[in-house]
Amino acid sequence: MLPVRKPIRKALRGLAVLASAAALAACSYSAPTRVSDDGIAVDPNKPVTVALLVPTGSGDPGKEMIGRSLINAAQLAQTGLQNATIDLKVYPTSGTTDGGAAAANQAVAEGAKIIVGPLFSTATAGAEPVARAAGIKMLSMSNNPEVASDTVYVLGATFANTADSLVAYGLSQGLRNYGIVYPSGLEGETARDAAAGAIQRRGATLVASEPYNLSVQAIESAAGPAAAALNARGANAVILTDGPTGGLGYIAEALRRDGLASGQVAFLGMQRWADSAEILALDSLQGGVFVAPDPSYAGAFNGRYHNAYGEQPAALAGLAFDGVAAIGALIAEARVDGGSPFSAARLTKSSGFLGATGPFRLLPNGTNQRNLAIYEVRGGTSTVIRPAARSFDTIGY
Repeated sequence: MLPVRKPIRKALRGLAVLASAAALAACSYSAPTRVSDDGIAVDPNKPVTVALLVPTGSGDPGKEMIGRSLINAAQLAQTGLQNATIDLKVYPTSGTTDGGAAAANQAVAEGAKIIVGPLFSTATAGAEPVARAAGIKMLSMSNNPEVASDTVYVLGATFANTADSLVAYGLSQGLRNYGIVYPSGLEGETARDAAAGAIQRRGATLVASEPYNLSVQAIESAAGPAAAALNARGANAVILTDGPTGGLGYIAEALRRDGLASGQVAFLGMQRWADSAEILALDSLQGGVFVAPDPSYAGAFNGRYHNAYGEQPAALAGLAFDGVAAIGALIAEARVDGGSPFSAARLTKSSGFLGATGPFRLLPNGTNQRNLAIYEVRGGTSTVIRPAARSFDTIGY
């Protein structure tokens, strides 16, 4: 029997769930390959109005706390800008579609040249038509690729990016035959599709994809057939998409118990296992690996934030920091090279930016790529075994 744990609940949500932190207050500078005027006209030598849309205004304590932390992080980035001045204006969305639309309308009316936020994909969907009509870009803090477009660039860590980092590492270790084990439902299936896409893009082989329902009994029933299928089809790596607050511990224990030997089949995690000491202590996950932001960046940002505000930042605070810091770097570029600071060419420059959790860059389809670290579980703790690449020119796998 599996050990008794806290009740299972969905671990995947419509937000980025990776902990956010930062090392520097400014983005990396790199001149774009070409100067472009396809963005909104901006005078980079004067203060640029930037709107920050946060999920305050509903009265919900959780949203209010997150909103306050996002504002603090954005202001922290603002104080560190070099060769750029922004006028940061904050607008509440209540986390709703209507709230996002109302906030965006007010921001546009008050002269915003670019929007950071909203956090929730629902509010982002409400704000997008307003921004599009005004010809301005949005750096949404959502991680939902469904809201990404040529107007909206999402800052939140995506399943696709996480899966790609994980498969790239696995291939570097000689793991070529992959299985995916995931909880049924929209979130789990989205993560499954991201993992399958990464396996295909990287030239590996997907041998089996096995779902389970989020209950102890359902996991017990699904684990045996899943383990048998994975063994029969020669899987030497299994991507577990679930997280510590979901069914991760149950399914990992059950798969090992039902025949997936740790010496033959590696477990690779798409969520941050280190959020739970109980998860890290499981025998089934010893030797397993997962991806998460590099702690060298996270620790530095947490320290700066604490020094400024006397408390630790919310897990998502770094997203607001990233948006404001990137905007500052783009304005600084435009002061030197001319053109619109918020053109598509500048926003999607290949060198990217140095943000809260390390290097990141925005992609033409509105999603993003973030350099992540690889962690291994040994002796009940997790250790970085491959730090995040320091730039997109130094990725070695």
